[in-house]
Amino acid sequence: MTDRFFKTLYNLLLPGAAGAGYAASLFHEKLREAASGRKGWKRRWTKAGAGFENRPVWFHVSSVGEFEQARPVITSLAKTHPEIPVVVSFSSPSGYHFARRKETLGPNNTIRFIDYLPIDFRRNAETCLSAVDPRLMVFVKFDLWPNLIWEAKRREVPVVLIDATLSPSSHRTSGAGRAFYNTVYSNIDKILAISDADAGRFRDTVPGHPAIGVTGDTRFDRVMERKQSGRGVGFDLAGEGRKVVICGSTWPRDESRLLPALKDVLAGQDDVYAIIAPHEPLADRVESLLAWARSSGFPAAAASDGMGAPFPRVVVVDTVGILAETYRRGDIAYIGGGFSTGVHSVIEPAIEGLPVLFGPVHDNSFEALRLLDAGAGFEVKTPDDFRRVLGRLLSDDQVRCDAGAAAVVYVESQLGATEKCVAAIAEYL
Repeated sequence: MTDRFFKTLYNLLLPGAAGAGYAASLFHEKLREAASGRKGWKRRWTKAGAGFENRPVWFHVSSVGEFEQARPVITSLAKTHPEIPVVVSFSSPSGYHFARRKETLGPNNTIRFIDYLPIDFRRNAETCLSAVDPRLMVFVKFDLWPNLIWEAKRREVPVVLIDATLSPSSHRTSGAGRAFYNTVYSNIDKILAISDADAGRFRDTVPGHPAIGVTGDTRFDRVMERKQSGRGVGFDLAGEGRKVVICGSTWPRDESRLLPALKDVLAGQDDVYAIIAPHEPLADRVESLLAWARSSGFPAAAASDGMGAPFPRVVVVDTVGILAETYRRGDIAYIGGGFSTGVHSVIEPAIEGLPVLFGPVHDNSFEALRLLDAGAGFEVKTPDDFRRVLGRLLSDDQVRCDAGAAAVVYVESQLGATEKCVAAIAEYL
């Protein structure tokens, strides 16, 4: 099957998929917000492009995590090429709103334009590329938009994929998925993988690609940047004699295993406190967790309410973008996602010296596997597993400190990916 076949098939199927997404948005708040946010995109992109004195570098990211991976590269570009503006496009509302809150746009700033990426119709790709006329496109991790990549290639705009990852279980590595993504990956000038294993899977998927390399994961550099910034979060449970368990990026499937064990631990040890940060801190999710805590007999509060004596035993984080700093206030972390599509980032708690617990679905996370090897990560599958591991870590200070120290050593050993990425894209600047 040829490239032309897959391009034609993709463009035949895309309108139906887009229509299904629009129909789903009528019943799904996040999809509805994404659809609403894209209204008027053509006017905004055209206006932005008209204001650039130099051709920009365009970064596309999916959401908050991928933007955080891109951020150290953007910071480095600002230092070495302050004259080059940066465009950042997003797929998800959470990432878009996070960046708009965090970044100051304007002629004196590196990031000059932030917006949603419109649906990947060929004409939309042509419009965006014509509007901003990038000197380079940088995709982060795996959120690839085929028509945009194909059109960039046709215009001879270099395309680079950084922090590239390809799970052994990904549909992109076999069958029709592999055949289709071969037509996408072959149009990317450089694929910069986070590990040798990921690079190997890319080479198997697109044999003969001339520029697949390993640069590491810029998330490690970013978490170090955030750690060194000393940024606060507006609340703090840390204190003499208190031990804080932080449950980050949790989903209902995590909580069905976690909460029964956490209830027993909190009830049995008056010096243990908990911070729970749902992956999507929507109002109903926050209220549900607060109701669980209160019905279990524990004083509880939302993080945005601030902390005051007497301290609540349970705090529910209801704000996006502060989780990395929140880990600084903890002693042990549980990271969600390991009972569904895959564990979320374990690096933020690791750099803060916390032992890290996560569910059994973690082969998507190279760093989770390495933490297990280092004795800094712990797999849990059942409420009894939670009780056992939490009990050991809370009762034995030496075991907890040794695991946390091993986590820090691992993260520090992985620093330096940003410098390698910047060196790899330097020829296009």
